Amino acid sequence: MKKVTFLLATLLIGSMMLTGCKKNDPQPTPTPTPTPTTKTVVYKVDNIFKTGDINTGQVTTHTVSPCFHYSFSFKDANGNMVEVNDATLPWTKEISVNVPFEAKIEGKVTYNEADLPEQVEYARIALINGEGETAGYSTSKADFIEWIATHPDKLEFSKTKTIQ
Repeated sequence: MKKVTFLLATLLIGSMMLTGCKKNDPQPTPTPTPTPTTKTVVYKVDNIFKTGDINTGQVTTHTVSPCFHYSFSFKDANGNMVEVNDATLPWTKEISVNVPFEAKIEGKVTYNEADLPEQVEYARIALINGEGETAGYSTSKADFIEWIATHPDKLEFSKTKTIQ
C-alpha cells in the first residue's frame, strides 16, 4: 500500500509541476518593412501641337518655330531638381521612382524678337505621364508680340503630379 501511495503522490506532484508551469508566449512576429513600390515617371516637353476642331476632323498639326529656347527643371528620383538648359525638342526623360512621389517640371521659354518668323508657331507642352499643359498658338509675328506683351506668364510653364 505504501508503494501505491508513494506512486500516487509522485504522479500527483509530477502532474502539478506540469500544469503549474507557465507557458512562454511566443516572440511577437515583427511587422515586415513594406517593400517600396516603384513606378515610371515620364517627363516630356514637346514641340508638336494641333489646332482645329477634333469633332469635325479639321485639325492642323504644327511644329514650334525654331526661334524658341526651352530651359526647365524636373524632379529626379531622389527629389532633387535637375536643370535642362536650351533643350532640343521634343525632350523626354523617363525615371523609376518609389511611390508615392511628387513629380514636377517647370520652365521658361525665351526667344529673340528679331528671330521670330512672320508666322509664329508657339507652344508650351509640359507633360508628366501624358498629362499636363498643351497650349499651342499659330499666329502672325505682330499678334504674337502683342499677345506676349499682355501675357508674359505664357512664357512659363509648371506641372506637378502625385504618382501613387
